[in-house]
Amino acid sequence: MKLQGCLLGLMLAGVSSACQDVRLEPKNIDNDIVVKTTPVTNLPFEGIGPQWGGYDNIERWTGNATFTEADWATLRERVSFLKPGLVRIMASQGWNYLTDGAYHPEKSAGVLFRILDFCQDQGIQVMYGEWGERALEDGSVDTDWLNRSTDFLKYLLDVKGYTCLKYYNMCNEPAGDWSSIGGNYDLWQQTYDQIFSLLEQKGLSGRITVIAPDVAIWNDTSLSDWITRPAAHFGDRIGAYDIHSYPTDDQVKGGSYRSVIEAYRGVAPAGKPMIMGELGFKYNPNSALGAKNLARIAEDPYAGDDSNMMVYDAFYGVDVADAVIQNMLAGYNGIILWNMDDAMYEDQRDELKRWGFWNILGEERFGGAADEAIRPWFYPMSLLCRYFPAGSNLLQVSIPEKKGLQAIAAEKSGAYTIAIANSHAAAYTLQLKADEQMTLSNAKVYRFTAGQGAAFEGPVDAKGFAVPESVETIQLGSGQSRTITLPGHTFVLITTLP
Repeated sequence: MKLQGCLLGLMLAGVSSACQDVRLEPKNIDNDIVVKTTPVTNLPFEGIGPQWGGYDNIERWTGNATFTEADWATLRERVSFLKPGLVRIMASQGWNYLTDGAYHPEKSAGVLFRILDFCQDQGIQVMYGEWGERALEDGSVDTDWLNRSTDFLKYLLDVKGYTCLKYYNMCNEPAGDWSSIGGNYDLWQQTYDQIFSLLEQKGLSGRITVIAPDVAIWNDTSLSDWITRPAAHFGDRIGAYDIHSYPTDDQVKGGSYRSVIEAYRGVAPAGKPMIMGELGFKYNPNSALGAKNLARIAEDPYAGDDSNMMVYDAFYGVDVADAVIQNMLAGYNGIILWNMDDAMYEDQRDELKRWGFWNILGEERFGGAADEAIRPWFYPMSLLCRYFPAGSNLLQVSIPEKKGLQAIAAEKSGAYTIAIANSHAAAYTLQLKADEQMTLSNAKVYRFTAGQGAAFEGPVDAKGFAVPESVETIQLGSGQSRTITLPGHTFVLITTLP
Protein backbone atom coordinates (compact mmCIF):
# COMPACT_ATOMS: atom_id res chain seq x y z
CA MET A 1 0.00 0.00 0.00
CA LYS A 2 1.15 3.48 -0.88
CA LEU A 3 -1.20 6.37 -1.44
CA GLN A 4 -0.23 9.31 -3.58
CA GLY A 5 -2.66 11.62 -5.31
CA CYS A 6 -6.29 10.93 -6.08
CA LEU A 7 -8.01 8.44 -8.36
CA LEU A 8 -9.22 10.35 -11.40
CA GLY A 9 -12.62 9.77 -12.98
CA LEU A 10 -11.36 7.95 -16.05
CA MET A 11 -12.87 5.49 -18.49
CA LEU A 12 -10.62 3.47 -20.74
CA ALA A 13 -12.07 3.65 -24.23
CA GLY A 14 -12.69 0.66 -26.42
CA VAL A 15 -12.88 -2.05 -23.80
CA SER A 16 -15.67 -4.53 -23.34
CA SER A 17 -16.86 -5.19 -19.83
CA ALA A 18 -16.59 -8.68 -18.40
CA CYS A 19 -19.91 -8.13 -16.69
CA GLN A 20 -23.23 -6.73 -17.75
CA ASP A 21 -23.74 -3.12 -16.69
CA VAL A 22 -27.19 -2.59 -15.25
CA ARG A 23 -26.93 1.13 -15.96
CA LEU A 24 -27.39 0.43 -19.68
CA GLU A 25 -31.02 -0.47 -19.03
CA PRO A 26 -33.86 2.05 -19.36
CA LYS A 27 -33.77 4.58 -16.56
CA ASN A 28 -35.51 3.39 -13.41
CA ILE A 29 -37.93 6.21 -12.68
CA ASP A 30 -39.80 4.39 -9.90
CA ASN A 31 -38.67 3.91 -6.31
CA ASP A 32 -38.13 0.21 -6.97
CA ILE A 33 -35.13 -1.96 -6.22
CA VAL A 34 -35.53 -5.03 -8.40
CA VAL A 35 -33.45 -8.15 -7.75
CA LYS A 36 -32.81 -9.97 -11.02
CA THR A 37 -31.96 -13.52 -11.87
CA THR A 38 -29.30 -12.25 -14.32
CA PRO A 39 -25.79 -12.92 -13.00
CA VAL A 40 -23.26 -10.11 -12.77
CA THR A 41 -20.50 -12.41 -13.99
CA ASN A 42 -20.17 -16.03 -15.05
CA LEU A 43 -17.42 -16.61 -12.47
CA PRO A 44 -18.23 -17.47 -8.85
CA PHE A 45 -17.59 -14.90 -6.15
CA GLU A 46 -14.56 -15.60 -3.96
CA GLY A 47 -15.51 -13.50 -0.97
CA ILE A 48 -14.73 -10.31 0.91
CA GLY A 49 -12.16 -9.94 3.66
CA PRO A 50 -9.48 -7.67 5.07
CA GLN A 51 -5.75 -7.32 4.70
CA TRP A 52 -4.34 -9.31 7.61
CA GLY A 53 -0.86 -10.16 8.82
CA GLY A 54 2.24 -8.13 9.31
CA TYR A 55 2.61 -7.28 13.00
CA ASP A 56 6.26 -7.07 12.01
CA ASN A 57 7.23 -4.80 14.90
CA ILE A 58 5.48 -6.68 17.68
CA GLU A 59 8.69 -7.77 19.41
CA ARG A 60 10.16 -4.26 19.40
CA TRP A 61 6.87 -2.84 20.66
CA THR A 62 5.99 -5.44 23.30
CA GLY A 63 9.16 -7.40 23.99
CA ASN A 64 7.46 -10.61 22.84
CA ALA A 65 7.51 -12.43 19.50
CA THR A 66 3.77 -13.00 19.61
CA PHE A 67 0.56 -11.73 21.16
CA THR A 68 -0.75 -12.61 24.58
CA GLU A 69 -3.16 -15.53 24.53
CA ALA A 70 -5.92 -13.10 25.49
CA ASP A 71 -5.22 -10.99 22.38
CA TRP A 72 -5.09 -14.08 20.19
CA ALA A 73 -8.46 -15.15 21.59
CA THR A 74 -9.90 -11.72 20.81
CA LEU A 75 -8.58 -11.81 17.26
CA ARG A 76 -9.90 -15.32 16.63
CA GLU A 77 -13.32 -14.44 18.02
CA ARG A 78 -13.65 -11.29 15.93
CA VAL A 79 -12.39 -12.81 12.70
CA SER A 80 -14.65 -15.82 13.26
CA PHE A 81 -17.61 -13.46 13.32
CA LEU A 82 -16.28 -11.55 10.32
CA LYS A 83 -16.09 -14.90 8.49
CA PRO A 84 -14.09 -13.63 5.50
CA GLY A 85 -13.99 -15.69 2.34
CA LEU A 86 -10.64 -14.27 1.26
CA VAL A 87 -7.88 -12.39 3.08
CA ARG A 88 -4.59 -10.91 1.85
CA ILE A 89 -1.39 -11.61 3.77
CA MET A 90 1.94 -10.13 2.69
CA ALA A 91 5.37 -11.24 3.87
CA SER A 92 8.99 -10.21 3.37
CA GLN A 93 12.25 -12.06 3.77
CA GLY A 94 13.55 -9.83 6.55
CA TRP A 95 10.47 -10.26 8.68
CA ASN A 96 9.61 -13.86 7.88
CA TYR A 97 12.47 -16.15 6.88
CA LEU A 98 15.87 -14.44 6.82
CA THR A 99 18.03 -14.00 9.94
CA ASP A 100 21.56 -12.59 9.68
CA GLY A 101 21.63 -13.56 6.02
CA ALA A 102 20.59 -17.17 6.71
CA TYR A 103 17.33 -18.79 5.60
CA HIS A 104 15.26 -19.49 8.71
CA PRO A 105 11.56 -20.18 8.00
CA GLU A 106 10.64 -20.84 11.63
CA LYS A 107 11.10 -17.11 12.17
CA SER A 108 7.39 -16.88 11.24
CA ALA A 109 6.21 -19.16 14.03
CA GLY A 110 5.20 -16.32 16.35
CA VAL A 111 2.59 -14.63 14.16
CA LEU A 112 2.33 -15.67 10.50
CA PHE A 113 2.00 -19.39 11.11
CA ARG A 114 -0.64 -18.83 13.79
CA ILE A 115 -2.66 -16.67 11.41
CA LEU A 116 -2.35 -19.29 8.66
CA ASP A 117 -3.29 -22.04 11.13
CA PHE A 118 -6.48 -20.13 11.83
CA CYS A 119 -7.23 -19.59 8.13
CA GLN A 120 -6.63 -23.29 7.48
CA ASP A 121 -8.94 -24.30 10.30
CA GLN A 122 -11.69 -21.86 9.29
CA GLY A 123 -11.54 -22.49 5.54
CA ILE A 124 -10.44 -18.93 4.74
CA GLN A 125 -8.68 -18.61 1.39
CA VAL A 126 -5.50 -16.52 1.35
CA MET A 127 -3.96 -14.23 -1.24
CA TYR A 128 -0.34 -14.58 -0.17
CA GLY A 129 2.67 -12.70 -1.44
CA GLU A 130 5.61 -10.46 -0.69
CA TRP A 131 6.04 -6.71 -0.57
CA GLY A 132 9.09 -7.01 -2.83
CA GLU A 133 12.81 -6.34 -2.66
CA ARG A 134 14.81 -3.68 -4.49
CA ALA A 135 16.64 -4.62 -7.68
CA LEU A 136 20.38 -5.10 -7.51
CA GLU A 137 22.68 -2.16 -8.23
CA ASP A 138 22.98 -3.18 -11.88
CA GLY A 139 19.19 -3.11 -12.20
CA SER A 140 18.80 -6.89 -12.40
CA VAL A 141 16.45 -9.12 -10.43
CA ASP A 142 17.66 -10.31 -7.03
CA THR A 143 17.61 -14.03 -7.80
CA ASP A 144 18.83 -14.95 -4.31
CA TRP A 145 15.71 -13.36 -2.88
CA LEU A 146 13.45 -15.10 -5.39
CA ASN A 147 15.05 -18.43 -4.54
CA ARG A 148 14.44 -17.89 -0.84
CA SER A 149 10.93 -16.64 -1.47
CA THR A 150 9.93 -19.70 -3.47
CA ASP A 151 11.69 -21.94 -0.92
CA PHE A 152 9.53 -20.35 1.77
CA LEU A 153 6.42 -20.85 -0.36
CA LYS A 154 7.36 -24.52 -0.74
CA TYR A 155 7.84 -24.71 3.03
CA LEU A 156 4.38 -23.25 3.60
CA LEU A 157 2.80 -25.72 1.18
CA ASP A 158 4.81 -28.89 1.83
CA VAL A 159 6.00 -28.67 5.43
CA LYS A 160 3.19 -26.64 6.99
CA GLY A 161 0.52 -28.03 4.66
CA TYR A 162 -1.34 -24.76 4.14
CA THR A 163 -3.91 -25.60 1.48
CA CYS A 164 -5.61 -22.31 2.35
CA LEU A 165 -3.03 -20.52 0.17
CA LYS A 166 -4.97 -19.78 -3.00
CA TYR A 167 -3.05 -16.98 -4.71
CA TYR A 168 0.63 -16.05 -4.92
CA ASN A 169 1.68 -12.49 -5.70
CA MET A 170 5.06 -10.79 -5.75
CA CYS A 171 5.87 -7.09 -5.52
CA ASN A 172 3.24 -4.83 -4.03
CA GLU A 173 2.05 -1.99 -6.32
CA PRO A 174 4.90 -2.36 -8.85
CA ALA A 175 3.79 0.55 -11.04
CA GLY A 176 4.48 3.05 -8.25
CA ASP A 177 7.79 4.80 -7.76
CA TRP A 178 7.55 3.86 -4.06
CA SER A 179 7.57 0.12 -4.82
CA SER A 180 10.49 -2.27 -5.05
CA ILE A 181 10.00 -2.31 -8.83
CA GLY A 182 9.88 1.49 -9.02
CA GLY A 183 7.45 1.53 -11.94
CA ASN A 184 9.80 -0.44 -14.23
CA TYR A 185 7.53 -2.82 -16.14
CA ASP A 186 10.40 -4.67 -17.82
CA LEU A 187 11.99 -5.42 -14.44
CA TRP A 188 8.65 -6.64 -13.13
CA GLN A 189 8.19 -8.95 -16.12
CA GLN A 190 11.72 -10.31 -15.67
CA THR A 191 10.92 -10.96 -12.01
CA TYR A 192 7.83 -12.94 -12.92
CA ASP A 193 9.66 -14.85 -15.66
CA GLN A 194 12.09 -16.03 -13.00
CA ILE A 195 9.31 -16.77 -10.53
CA PHE A 196 7.56 -19.06 -13.01
CA SER A 197 10.86 -20.81 -13.73
CA LEU A 198 11.52 -21.36 -10.02
CA LEU A 199 7.98 -22.60 -9.39
CA GLU A 200 8.51 -25.16 -12.14
CA GLN A 201 11.91 -26.23 -10.79
CA LYS A 202 10.56 -26.68 -7.26
CA GLY A 203 7.44 -28.62 -8.20
CA LEU A 204 5.08 -25.78 -7.29
CA SER A 205 3.52 -25.09 -10.69
CA GLY A 206 -0.22 -25.60 -10.59
CA ARG A 207 -0.29 -25.86 -6.81
CA ILE A 208 -1.03 -22.18 -6.24
CA THR A 209 -2.50 -19.60 -8.62
CA VAL A 210 -0.23 -16.74 -9.60
CA ILE A 211 -2.09 -13.42 -9.45
CA ALA A 212 -0.91 -10.11 -10.92
CA PRO A 213 -0.19 -7.22 -11.35
CA ASP A 214 -1.28 -5.74 -7.98
CA VAL A 215 -1.02 -2.15 -9.28
CA ALA A 216 -2.61 0.87 -7.62
CA ILE A 217 -4.62 2.51 -10.39
CA TRP A 218 -4.94 6.21 -9.59
CA ASN A 219 -3.68 9.05 -11.81
CA ASP A 220 -2.75 7.25 -15.02
CA THR A 221 -4.91 5.54 -17.62
CA SER A 222 -1.83 3.86 -19.11
CA LEU A 223 -1.78 1.50 -16.14
CA SER A 224 -4.14 -0.69 -18.16
CA ASP A 225 -0.92 -1.86 -19.86
CA TRP A 226 0.03 -3.53 -16.59
CA ILE A 227 -2.88 -5.88 -17.26
CA THR A 228 -2.81 -6.26 -21.05
CA ARG A 229 0.95 -6.76 -21.37
CA PRO A 230 1.17 -9.55 -18.74
CA ALA A 231 -1.90 -11.21 -20.27
CA ALA A 232 -0.19 -11.25 -23.68
CA HIS A 233 3.24 -12.31 -22.38
CA PHE A 234 2.35 -14.88 -19.72
CA GLY A 235 -0.97 -16.19 -21.01
CA ASP A 236 -2.54 -18.79 -18.76
CA ARG A 237 0.44 -18.85 -16.43
CA ILE A 238 -1.26 -15.90 -14.72
CA GLY A 239 -4.44 -17.35 -13.32
CA ALA A 240 -6.05 -14.21 -11.88
CA TYR A 241 -5.67 -10.43 -11.88
CA ASP A 242 -5.86 -7.79 -9.19
CA ILE A 243 -5.60 -4.04 -8.71
CA HIS A 244 -5.79 -1.62 -5.76
CA SER A 245 -8.02 1.44 -5.48
CA TYR A 246 -8.30 4.31 -3.01
CA PRO A 247 -11.05 6.60 -4.29
CA THR A 248 -12.29 9.78 -2.68
CA ASP A 249 -15.83 9.89 -1.36
CA ASP A 250 -16.79 12.24 -4.22
CA GLN A 251 -15.64 9.69 -6.79
CA VAL A 252 -17.56 6.86 -5.15
CA LYS A 253 -20.77 8.83 -4.80
CA GLY A 254 -20.42 10.72 -8.07
CA GLY A 255 -20.21 7.69 -10.35
CA SER A 256 -16.67 7.95 -11.69
CA TYR A 257 -15.32 5.20 -9.43
CA ARG A 258 -17.42 2.45 -10.96
CA SER A 259 -16.50 3.58 -14.47
CA VAL A 260 -12.82 3.29 -13.56
CA ILE A 261 -12.97 -0.17 -12.05
CA GLU A 262 -15.25 -1.46 -14.82
CA ALA A 263 -12.67 -0.32 -17.33
CA TYR A 264 -9.90 -2.26 -15.63
CA ARG A 265 -12.12 -5.32 -15.30
CA GLY A 266 -12.83 -4.94 -19.00
CA VAL A 267 -9.21 -5.19 -20.13
CA ALA A 268 -8.51 -8.24 -17.97
CA PRO A 269 -9.19 -11.64 -19.54
CA ALA A 270 -12.90 -12.30 -19.12
CA GLY A 271 -12.42 -15.91 -18.06
CA LYS A 272 -10.00 -15.07 -15.24
CA PRO A 273 -10.97 -13.92 -11.73
CA MET A 274 -10.37 -10.24 -10.95
CA ILE A 275 -9.76 -9.25 -7.33
CA MET A 276 -9.76 -5.80 -5.76
CA GLY A 277 -6.57 -6.43 -3.81
CA GLU A 278 -6.82 -3.32 -1.61
CA LEU A 279 -9.82 -1.04 -1.12
CA GLY A 280 -9.99 2.02 1.08
CA PHE A 281 -10.86 5.69 0.93
CA LYS A 282 -8.34 8.50 0.47
CA TYR A 283 -9.63 12.01 1.04
CA ASN A 284 -8.67 15.05 -0.96
CA PRO A 285 -6.65 17.14 1.52
CA ASN A 286 -8.47 20.25 0.29
CA SER A 287 -11.89 18.81 1.14
CA ALA A 288 -13.59 19.12 4.51
CA LEU A 289 -13.01 15.44 5.30
CA GLY A 290 -9.41 15.68 4.09
CA ALA A 291 -8.74 18.61 6.41
CA LYS A 292 -10.43 16.77 9.27
CA ASN A 293 -8.31 13.71 8.64
CA LEU A 294 -5.09 15.71 8.69
CA ALA A 295 -6.13 17.47 11.90
CA ARG A 296 -6.86 14.16 13.63
CA ILE A 297 -3.53 12.71 12.53
CA ALA A 298 -1.77 15.75 13.97
CA GLU A 299 -3.59 15.30 17.28
CA ASP A 300 -2.83 11.57 17.59
CA PRO A 301 0.74 10.76 18.71
CA TYR A 302 0.40 7.22 17.36
CA ALA A 303 -1.05 7.99 13.90
CA GLY A 304 1.26 8.11 10.91
CA ASP A 305 0.60 10.30 7.90
CA ASP A 306 -0.72 7.27 6.01
CA SER A 307 -3.83 6.93 8.17
CA ASN A 308 -7.56 7.22 7.61
CA MET A 309 -8.93 8.60 10.85
CA MET A 310 -12.50 8.30 9.58
CA VAL A 311 -12.41 4.66 10.69
CA TYR A 312 -13.54 6.03 14.04
CA ASP A 313 -16.73 7.48 12.47
CA ALA A 314 -19.84 5.47 11.70
CA PHE A 315 -20.47 7.06 8.28
CA TYR A 316 -17.27 5.46 6.99
CA GLY A 317 -18.87 2.02 7.20
CA VAL A 318 -21.68 3.04 4.85
CA ASP A 319 -19.28 4.75 2.45
CA VAL A 320 -17.10 1.63 2.19
CA ALA A 321 -20.21 -0.54 1.76
CA ASP A 322 -21.15 1.70 -1.20
CA ALA A 323 -17.71 1.11 -2.77
CA VAL A 324 -17.76 -2.65 -2.05
CA ILE A 325 -21.13 -3.01 -3.76
CA GLN A 326 -19.84 -1.11 -6.78
CA ASN A 327 -16.93 -3.54 -7.00
CA MET A 328 -19.33 -6.48 -7.04
CA LEU A 329 -21.52 -4.83 -9.67
CA ALA A 330 -18.42 -4.18 -11.78
CA GLY A 331 -17.68 -7.91 -11.92
CA TYR A 332 -14.90 -8.23 -9.35
CA ASN A 333 -14.71 -11.71 -7.93
CA GLY A 334 -13.30 -10.76 -4.54
CA ILE A 335 -12.54 -7.68 -2.46
CA ILE A 336 -9.81 -7.06 0.12
CA LEU A 337 -10.50 -4.27 2.60
CA TRP A 338 -7.56 -2.15 3.76
CA ASN A 339 -7.23 -3.13 6.55
CA MET A 340 -8.07 -5.14 9.66
CA ASP A 341 -5.87 -3.90 12.50
CA ASP A 342 -3.86 -0.71 13.11
CA ALA A 343 -1.11 -2.72 14.82
CA MET A 344 -0.21 -4.63 11.66
CA TYR A 345 1.92 -1.95 10.01
CA GLU A 346 4.14 0.91 11.00
CA ASP A 347 4.15 4.15 8.97
CA GLN A 348 7.02 6.07 10.50
CA ARG A 349 8.83 4.58 13.48
CA ASP A 350 6.34 3.91 16.28
CA GLU A 351 3.54 5.54 14.26
CA LEU A 352 0.74 3.30 13.03
CA LYS A 353 -1.08 3.12 9.76
CA ARG A 354 -4.50 3.70 11.32
CA TRP A 355 -6.96 2.01 8.94
CA GLY A 356 -8.26 -0.91 10.97
CA PHE A 357 -11.37 -2.29 12.61
CA TRP A 358 -9.44 -1.97 15.91
CA ASN A 359 -5.95 -1.67 17.38
CA ILE A 360 -5.13 -4.91 19.15
CA LEU A 361 -2.05 -3.39 20.85
CA GLY A 362 -3.87 -0.40 22.31
CA GLU A 363 -3.47 -1.52 25.90
CA GLU A 364 0.09 -2.79 25.48
CA ARG A 365 1.55 0.09 23.52
CA PHE A 366 -0.67 2.54 21.64
CA GLY A 367 -3.27 4.72 23.28
CA GLY A 368 -4.85 2.51 25.91
CA ALA A 369 -7.30 -0.37 26.11
CA ALA A 370 -10.19 1.67 24.68
CA ASP A 371 -8.51 1.68 21.26
CA GLU A 372 -8.80 -2.12 21.13
CA ALA A 373 -12.59 -1.82 20.87
CA ILE A 374 -14.40 -2.67 17.64
CA ARG A 375 -14.94 0.43 15.49
CA PRO A 376 -18.26 1.19 13.78
CA TRP A 377 -17.31 0.24 10.23
CA PHE A 378 -16.84 -3.37 11.35
CA TYR A 379 -20.65 -3.64 11.58
CA PRO A 380 -21.50 -3.35 7.85
CA MET A 381 -18.22 -4.95 6.73
CA SER A 382 -18.77 -8.02 8.90
CA LEU A 383 -22.20 -8.51 7.31
CA LEU A 384 -20.82 -8.18 3.78
CA CYS A 385 -18.00 -10.63 4.56
CA ARG A 386 -20.30 -13.17 6.25
CA TYR A 387 -23.21 -13.10 3.84
CA PHE A 388 -21.47 -12.81 0.47
CA PRO A 389 -19.38 -15.95 0.96
CA ALA A 390 -17.06 -17.68 -1.45
CA GLY A 391 -19.05 -19.64 -4.02
CA SER A 392 -21.88 -17.12 -4.21
CA ASN A 393 -23.42 -16.16 -7.53
CA LEU A 394 -23.76 -12.38 -7.72
CA LEU A 395 -27.06 -11.13 -9.13
CA GLN A 396 -27.78 -7.84 -10.80
CA VAL A 397 -30.10 -5.36 -9.14
CA SER A 398 -31.95 -2.55 -10.90
CA ILE A 399 -32.03 0.57 -8.72
CA PRO A 400 -33.50 4.05 -9.09
CA GLU A 401 -30.97 6.71 -9.97
CA LYS A 402 -30.53 8.34 -6.59
CA LYS A 403 -27.31 9.77 -5.23
CA GLY A 404 -25.42 7.38 -2.97
CA LEU A 405 -27.78 4.46 -3.58
CA GLN A 406 -26.28 1.06 -4.41
CA ALA A 407 -27.60 -2.50 -4.18
CA ILE A 408 -26.39 -6.02 -4.92
CA ALA A 409 -27.77 -9.52 -4.40
CA ALA A 410 -26.34 -13.02 -4.33
CA GLU A 411 -27.49 -16.61 -4.26
CA LYS A 412 -25.72 -19.62 -2.80
CA SER A 413 -27.23 -23.09 -2.43
CA GLY A 414 -30.73 -21.67 -2.68
CA ALA A 415 -30.17 -18.98 -0.04
CA TYR A 416 -30.24 -15.27 -0.88
CA THR A 417 -28.57 -12.12 0.39
CA ILE A 418 -29.50 -8.56 -0.60
CA ALA A 419 -27.41 -5.55 0.45
CA ILE A 420 -28.47 -1.92 0.03
CA ALA A 421 -26.39 1.15 0.88
CA ASN A 422 -27.43 4.79 1.01
CA SER A 423 -24.26 6.83 1.48
CA HIS A 424 -26.07 10.11 0.82
CA ALA A 425 -27.59 12.36 3.50
CA ALA A 426 -31.12 12.22 2.02
CA ALA A 427 -33.64 9.60 3.14
CA TYR A 428 -35.22 7.23 0.61
CA THR A 429 -38.31 5.03 0.80
CA LEU A 430 -38.11 2.20 -1.71
CA GLN A 431 -39.93 -0.95 -2.75
CA LEU A 432 -37.83 -4.11 -2.84
CA LYS A 433 -38.98 -6.38 -5.67
CA ALA A 434 -37.74 -9.29 -7.80
CA ASP A 435 -38.14 -10.10 -11.47
CA GLU A 436 -39.20 -13.66 -10.56
CA GLN A 437 -40.99 -15.21 -7.61
CA MET A 438 -38.66 -15.28 -4.60
CA THR A 439 -39.52 -16.42 -1.09
CA LEU A 440 -37.09 -15.35 1.62
CA SER A 441 -38.07 -17.57 4.53
CA ASN A 442 -36.93 -16.58 8.02
CA ALA A 443 -34.85 -13.80 6.53
CA LYS A 444 -32.63 -11.88 8.91
CA VAL A 445 -32.89 -8.11 8.40
CA TYR A 446 -29.93 -6.01 9.57
CA ARG A 447 -29.86 -2.22 9.64
CA PHE A 448 -26.99 0.18 10.36
CA THR A 449 -27.59 3.95 10.38
CA ALA A 450 -24.67 6.24 11.07
CA GLY A 451 -25.08 9.12 13.49
CA GLN A 452 -22.63 11.76 14.63
CA GLY A 453 -19.08 10.58 15.21
CA ALA A 454 -18.94 6.95 16.28
CA ALA A 455 -22.67 6.79 17.14
CA PHE A 456 -24.91 4.55 15.08
CA GLU A 457 -28.26 2.82 15.24
CA GLY A 458 -28.01 -0.93 14.82
CA PRO A 459 -28.53 -3.73 17.33
CA VAL A 460 -25.45 -5.52 18.67
CA ASP A 461 -24.84 -8.31 21.14
CA ALA A 462 -22.72 -8.11 24.28
CA LYS A 463 -19.52 -8.48 22.23
CA GLY A 464 -20.42 -5.69 19.83
CA PHE A 465 -21.35 -8.01 16.96
CA ALA A 466 -24.30 -7.20 14.68
CA VAL A 467 -27.63 -8.87 15.33
CA PRO A 468 -30.73 -8.60 13.11
CA GLU A 469 -33.41 -6.05 13.87
CA SER A 470 -36.03 -8.58 12.72
CA VAL A 471 -36.50 -12.07 11.30
CA GLU A 472 -39.33 -12.38 8.83
CA THR A 473 -40.51 -14.12 5.68
CA ILE A 474 -40.41 -11.81 2.65
CA GLN A 475 -42.25 -12.52 -0.59
CA LEU A 476 -40.88 -10.84 -3.72
CA GLY A 477 -41.98 -11.03 -7.34
CA SER A 478 -45.44 -11.50 -8.89
CA GLY A 479 -46.50 -8.08 -7.64
CA GLN A 480 -45.22 -8.62 -4.11
CA SER A 481 -42.69 -6.29 -2.50
CA ARG A 482 -41.21 -5.18 0.78
CA THR A 483 -40.91 -1.52 1.74
CA ILE A 484 -37.37 -0.47 2.62
CA THR A 485 -36.82 2.79 4.48
CA LEU A 486 -33.32 4.17 4.14
CA PRO A 487 -32.46 7.20 6.25
CA GLY A 488 -29.32 9.02 5.20
CA HIS A 489 -26.08 7.07 5.72
CA THR A 490 -27.80 3.70 6.15
CA PHE A 491 -26.86 0.16 5.23
CA VAL A 492 -29.43 -2.66 5.11
CA LEU A 493 -28.73 -6.34 4.59
CA ILE A 494 -31.31 -9.10 4.23
CA THR A 495 -30.21 -12.74 4.17
CA THR A 496 -31.52 -16.28 4.43
CA LEU A 497 -28.03 -17.67 4.95
CA PRO A 498 -27.42 -19.15 8.41
